[in-house]
Amino acid sequence: MSQATGRPLRAVIYARVSSDPTNRGKSVTDQVAECRRECAHRGWDVVEVFDADNDRSASRYATKERTDYARLVEYLRAGRADVLVTWESSRAQRDLEAYLNLRKIAESNGVQWSYKGRLYDLSRTDDRFSTGLDALLDERESSITRDRVLRGKRSSAEQGRPNGRKLYGYAREYDPRSGEFVRSVIREDQAAVAREAVRRVAGGETLTALCREFNRRGLRTNTGGPWQAFTLRAMVTNPGYLGKRVRHGVVIGEAEWPAILATGEEVQAFYACVQRLGDPGRTTTRPGGVRHLMTGLGTCGVCGGRIAASYRSRTAGPDGERPTRYGCRTSADDGGGFCVSIGKGTLDRYVSDLVVARLSRPDAAELLADGSGRSEESGALLAEAAEKRAILDETADNAASGAISLAMAARIEATLLPEVEALEARAQQLSAGPVLRGLVRSDASALWPGLPVTQQREVISALMDVTLLPSGVDDPEDARRKRGELGLRLRELRKGCGPSGMGVRQLARLAGWTEHKVGNAERAKQTPTAEEVRLWCRLVGAGSRADELAALVPARRARPAERVRITWKHEL
Repeated sequence: MSQATGRPLRAVIYARVSSDPTNRGKSVTDQVAECRRECAHRGWDVVEVFDADNDRSASRYATKERTDYARLVEYLRAGRADVLVTWESSRAQRDLEAYLNLRKIAESNGVQWSYKGRLYDLSRTDDRFSTGLDALLDERESSITRDRVLRGKRSSAEQGRPNGRKLYGYAREYDPRSGEFVRSVIREDQAAVAREAVRRVAGGETLTALCREFNRRGLRTNTGGPWQAFTLRAMVTNPGYLGKRVRHGVVIGEAEWPAILATGEEVQAFYACVQRLGDPGRTTTRPGGVRHLMTGLGTCGVCGGRIAASYRSRTAGPDGERPTRYGCRTSADDGGGFCVSIGKGTLDRYVSDLVVARLSRPDAAELLADGSGRSEESGALLAEAAEKRAILDETADNAASGAISLAMAARIEATLLPEVEALEARAQQLSAGPVLRGLVRSDASALWPGLPVTQQREVISALMDVTLLPSGVDDPEDARRKRGELGLRLRELRKGCGPSGMGVRQLARLAGWTEHKVGNAERAKQTPTAEEVRLWCRLVGAGSRADELAALVPARRARPAERVRITWKHEL
């Protein structure tokens, strides 16, 4: 009964249980019943019950949000209750910071707190001390429990025992009497899917396309949901399928379960997946987004930028396609002409012919001949790289928390990062086999055109590095200087023709060219031929200078074999 108003106190009940995975809520029901008895004994009116936080922890390590507790706090803050009733103090919180927040709200709104049969007035010093001491003990108990759980998980991991959700492809057997875990066994139906996924991703197929096919075939994940790219990626890069126990992203030893990927070929395919999907330079696109074979695969021999496809004209040709060229994207983005360029069909045919010839060679089987040695070496390199990356991640966390200085973190990164990159590069050289598997054959020329562009690109990337050189045999810098000088002189001759010069339109009409061609020649974006330079000179009345300017035209265009430099990644 409230002494100020003479009416019964308005009571709210909050009940919670930390672990109730079956969501039966029996413990919560018992708590609410006992709290109702306490309210009836004291003559309080129960105005609200908050009991939906089933299977929710109240510790500072909690990962699930307590939505009903948030509603309770707002209810108290609105002044709609006089007393909070819980079964014990830990039901409201096991976090000292949360206790202080609750105490502040209760004190500001005149709310008392009742638990274990005692009523606390949080505006009184002794009651604040008692509830605060209980909060400290609750937080200590939570921390002790957490430490105990972590020790158990660490010990279980060191023994190779599973923890958490089981891997796709495995089932767990339990003792029928005690219910304790006995062992993990392979589910052959799912294991076949896992092996297929690893083999096909290593062979160059995209995660998105493979997920689409799996879903179309009616295959489902462990949770019964459809396959998604991130789910498939996690599976084909999980060392657990090699029979390894992983903790915090690091392999710590052998697992108690048998390996699904057990043969040398399967192990090599797994490490190829890890290398391919973990490559920092790897780019992803929308399904069907890859249209041009060499976009992003070739390198400019002048500036080192990546080459990309671009359209030469807005008008489609007789075949309905717009003519396309590969050029240096970096130079184009800067507003200038391409450092290098070559017809799309020319480069695609040249590279494809080289790949087919390579795959058709009698000794091409050496590209696949690694047995377990090459795959084990690749795996060891990637494992070492992963450990060093884990150190880098830990260093970044320590720097962020102030445990080490930024200067020390920078020194560690400067030492370890080059080592990681070198290890991953070496592992990549050892992982070509799975991508090429099934393609090394005498009739590769018949097989190649039918492969998806994405798979063709994976094969090219595994076999070679492609560098596109300028079209002339001149030194690139010398050729660029000549084009610039030639453009300036041609412009001077046109401007100096007659009393008021000759316009671009007039010169283009006389020569039978487009105005665009005249402008490109003067801006050094397009190189005219020697005959075109001589014609230009005659039309502007400077025929005597024709030979002089024609000498500035860079040397003849090279053939594809001279313009494309191929560096093979694997010698035969």
